[in-house]
Amino acid sequence: MAANWLRIGTTQGRGRTSPNRKSCPKSRKDLWVWQWDDQARAQLQERSLPRVVPRSVFHPSPQASWIDEELDGLDLGHRKLDRRLAAMVQARWLHPNWSFYTSFGGRRAGIAAYDFLQNPRADLTLASLLAPHQNSTRRRMAAESVVLLAQDTTALSYNTLRKTQGLGPIGNQRHAGRGLFLHTLQAFRLDGIPLGCAWAEVWAREAKSDTPDRNQQSIDQKESGRWVDAYQAARAAAGQMPQTTIVVCGDRESDIIDLFDRSTVAPANLHFLVRAQHDRTLSSGGKLREHLARQPVGGTLEVKIPRSRQHSARTALLELRWTPIQIVPPRVGCKNSWGSITLYALEAKETHPPAGVEPIDWVRLTDWKIDSLKTARRLVRWYGLRWGIECWHQVLKDGCGVETRQMKSAQALTRSLVLDMIVAWRILLLCRLGQSHPNLPASVLYGPEELAILEVLKKKSVA
Repeated sequence: MAANWLRIGTTQGRGRTSPNRKSCPKSRKDLWVWQWDDQARAQLQERSLPRVVPRSVFHPSPQASWIDEELDGLDLGHRKLDRRLAAMVQARWLHPNWSFYTSFGGRRAGIAAYDFLQNPRADLTLASLLAPHQNSTRRRMAAESVVLLAQDTTALSYNTLRKTQGLGPIGNQRHAGRGLFLHTLQAFRLDGIPLGCAWAEVWAREAKSDTPDRNQQSIDQKESGRWVDAYQAARAAAGQMPQTTIVVCGDRESDIIDLFDRSTVAPANLHFLVRAQHDRTLSSGGKLREHLARQPVGGTLEVKIPRSRQHSARTALLELRWTPIQIVPPRVGCKNSWGSITLYALEAKETHPPAGVEPIDWVRLTDWKIDSLKTARRLVRWYGLRWGIECWHQVLKDGCGVETRQMKSAQALTRSLVLDMIVAWRILLLCRLGQSHPNLPASVLYGPEELAILEVLKKKSVA
């Protein structure tokens, strides 16, 4: 194949008249492009999006209720639907730990809530129901100088719902079950304060999601494409708030060459920071781990390790090493024609762990230039903020009980999930603000009616 040609994917093999790809599986063809301009990819991704008006999470709400502000701009096509969704969020907020039906306060409201979830309108999707909250999240993000967007996937188990339609397999062969997967981008300030959900996707895995030709598939044909989709959503947000630096953070699953490739044409205020899973091949022919081990120690960093079931809390001393690297994409499928990608690798390694404790050995990959010990320490600390999304998952499942829902379809489960996604963010926000900013005025978090109720309760407790 001539130089400068890039293979970008494979056709579905359906032809012009085939109803599905199985009817003519032999007609699939490779797609190749030749880039006339070095900036072609960046130019193709340029979009003129409206700037987001900043609104700090510490700014008092002008609305009577935080829910009114959070759902500002909601348009489901009918005022009745808008009012119903707001009433359902309010009911779940008042009693997030109650069962779904009883949280609505009576038979009539409960039936109305289930009617909403089972509405035949196809446009009542996760995206449309969550859009107002995501817009509010972007406003809070735009008020910050740096925002960390943690992305992760969690499985939602509905094993007891044997007749519910639209569910798929979860777990592994030993602990197989039925349910859905939820992948989100959760925004955090650098002090760990949650700003909300910036993007989300829910799906059911097919019974046979893996195929023999998986390595030959493009990223949009794989389930792992959700990590790249989330990064692209962050890219759109970065274009709406050029004054805010956005760092997309993910665990080992986000160590994907396609995500690194997207970063080469990303705006200047968007970066990624992921934990390495693969011992990547470098352009020099060596391996990532071996190359990092040869680097000199650039400094140390003390980090607090929280307690676990096996060990108590402790403080670990980490040696930091970093270096620029050029990784070579695996020579399979579309990536066979790709060139090397320049990144920075950062290793944080514990050399003297306590007896019986496995030493910490973290490797991070980023497109953020690491040229000093200060930057290396900063990135290690920033990655620690990723744990906030795990806390949000815990509130969603244990606090709101999303896995106890009993619906007839995955669509209804997804719609009900939106309510608790918003409530779980609010719960985590109040917890974090109470810990980090105990002297914050109550008017920042509560509306006039709520403040009046709190005053009455305060007088009763004093009396």
